[in-house]
Amino acid sequence: MSCVIHHLALLGIPYRHESMTVKKKWTVIPGFLALAAAATLLSAYSGASSSQGAIVEQPVKFVHAPHVEKAGMNCLYCHSAANKSPDPGNASVATCMGCHSIVKTASPEIKKVAAAYAKGQPIPWNRVHKVPDYVQFPHMRHVNAGVTCQSCHGQIQNQGKQGPDTNYVPVQQVNSLNMGWCVNCHVQGYKPAEGARLAGQTVTPELEAMPPKKARYDCAVCHY
Repeated sequence: MSCVIHHLALLGIPYRHESMTVKKKWTVIPGFLALAAAATLLSAYSGASSSQGAIVEQPVKFVHAPHVEKAGMNCLYCHSAANKSPDPGNASVATCMGCHSIVKTASPEIKKVAAAYAKGQPIPWNRVHKVPDYVQFPHMRHVNAGVTCQSCHGQIQNQGKQGPDTNYVPVQQVNSLNMGWCVNCHVQGYKPAEGARLAGQTVTPELEAMPPKKARYDCAVCHY
């Protein structure tokens, strides 16, 4: 063996016994995994979502403002599962046509909805708000706890205020929705007055005096 080592040295090739390589390998791998896990956790906790602020084009230029401000529609009219399911759902085409068979029928956007209805097809909406696959966000728990939609989705009631044809901006994800953002609310507590203010609701002295609503923030709340 010493002869082999000597010839390798003359050729400029360093000798490493297999046991040395294996030992080093198994020393390095745990450290690398720990570093990768820490980086992933830090990114999840404080990093912005790839969807935050992104422009997501939709097949129909839906505008929230006229439905909320003019028609006085509650969010649950279209997102009817938000108070009883993890996923809030979207309005069916039949729900849309319940009004739009007689309202704004000449609108190019409504004609798209009418065409889908005639074919018995849903509108293929593109997802805007995203959390990682390993995170479960139950809408019903938040809605039933009194958290306003605007607390997470921003002042969605103002989206499309100028209509679908003038400086139209589709629905966007305004908050990061990262782990730190969620945990911060669970630890410090949800402030009812602040949520109502974002929703454009009247903030009474009684509402202003309400203490923050704190919630569980152990891992199993979202990761299950």
